[in-house]
Amino acid sequence: MYFVDLPGYGYAKVSKTVRDSWGPMIEDYLQNREQLKLALMIVDSRIAPADSDVTMKRWLDHQMIPNTIVLTKTDKISNNQLQQALRQGARTFNTKEIIAFSAVSGAGKDDLLARISAATTSDPTVRKTHL
Repeated sequence: MYFVDLPGYGYAKVSKTVRDSWGPMIEDYLQNREQLKLALMIVDSRIAPADSDVTMKRWLDHQMIPNTIVLTKTDKISNNQLQQALRQGARTFNTKEIIAFSAVSGAGKDDLLARISAATTSDPTVRKTHL
């Protein structure tokens, strides 16, 4: 199993020209990796989803690439704020595939590992193809 960290498109500290060149590379990678079982979108729970996050989620859905939103840094917000972030994420991303996660407290770790396990142990012939 491999985990691949693709270049960030929201907060990367590089020039716009460099960031724009990543788009075709990322699209090619995601579209042409038959081994790809799951894309995890890492989103800061303290910040409203950016337009680029929504665009990426829609693109993944359109390409029928299995994906899950991972709301990070949940230890830095109150439970009420977390519930609000989960509701906002579900609406904004039009999904129920959201996992609240904290690297500090370990919250959500088991859910995330279970999601990865489910994706990687599924029948490899199930991956949807383009029509």
